[in-house]
Amino acid sequence: MPWQFKPHNGLLYILIVFLFFGCAQKSQKKQSTELLVFSGAGLTNVVSELAEIYKTENDVDIKLNFASSGTLARQIEQGAQPSVYISANEKWVDYLINLDLVVPESKEKVVGTSMAVIVPSDSETDTITFLDHFPEKFNGRLSIGDPKHVPAGDYAWKAIESGDYADVLANRILPAKDVRSALMVVELGEVEMGIVYKTDALKSKKVKIVSIVPDELYPPIGFYASILKNKNNEQTRLFYNFLTSNEARDIWIKHGFRIE
Repeated sequence: MPWQFKPHNGLLYILIVFLFFGCAQKSQKKQSTELLVFSGAGLTNVVSELAEIYKTENDVDIKLNFASSGTLARQIEQGAQPSVYISANEKWVDYLINLDLVVPESKEKVVGTSMAVIVPSDSETDTITFLDHFPEKFNGRLSIGDPKHVPAGDYAWKAIESGDYADVLANRILPAKDVRSALMVVELGEVEMGIVYKTDALKSKKVKIVSIVPDELYPPIGFYASILKNKNNEQTRLFYNFLTSNEARDIWIKHGFRIE
C-alpha cells in the first residue's frame, strides 16, 4: 500500500483551529467594511455621489436604499437594519428615537432646501407668483409627494394651506410615493404643474422652475442624519461624520443644498 501522511491528532487540532479563526476573521472584516444607508429619495444624486467618494477613499462597501422618509422609517420599525438613516423630515427621526431604534444624540440637521413649482420644460408658462391665485395657473391635477408619508408632499401641502388654497385644491392633488415620483409625473407631461424640492427640479432637464414657494409658508426644510442603535460602531460613525465634513460640504452645495 502506498505511504500516506497521517497528521498527529495535535497537529490536526491546530490546523482546524487555524482555519476556523481565519474564516472568522475574514467574515468579521467583511462585515466591518459594509454599510447600509437609508436615505430620503430627494437625496438620491447627492448621497450616491458622497457614498462613491467615501467608498473609493476608505475601501468600504456602501449599499444605498432610497424611498420616502416615512416608508424607510416604517421599514426600520419592521426590522430593517441600516447603519445610517437620512430623513427629509425631523419627525421621522424622532419617530424612530421614540421607538428606541436611533441614537438620540446622533440626530443632526445636515442641509436644507426650498420648495419649487415646476412645469414641463416645453410648457408655455415661464414664471408665476405662488401667492397670486396659484390654482388658476393650471388645469387638472397638481403633482406632489403624498403628504401622509412624503416630507416633500407635507411641505407642499402646508404651503398650499398657508396660501389659503386647501379647499380649492383638495380634490386636485395627485399624490406620489416619493418626491422623485412627483417630479417624474411632471417630466412625463401627465400634469401641468408640480411642487417638489428645488434641488430635485434643478437636476432635471425635463422640467423648469416657474416659482419658488416662499419659505415662510411651510416649516424650515431640513435633512437629518442619524445613527441606528444596533449599528453604532466606529465604521458607521466615520461615514456619519463624513456627511458633514468640508469635503462633503462642497458636494452638498454643488447639488444646490443649503448648509445651515
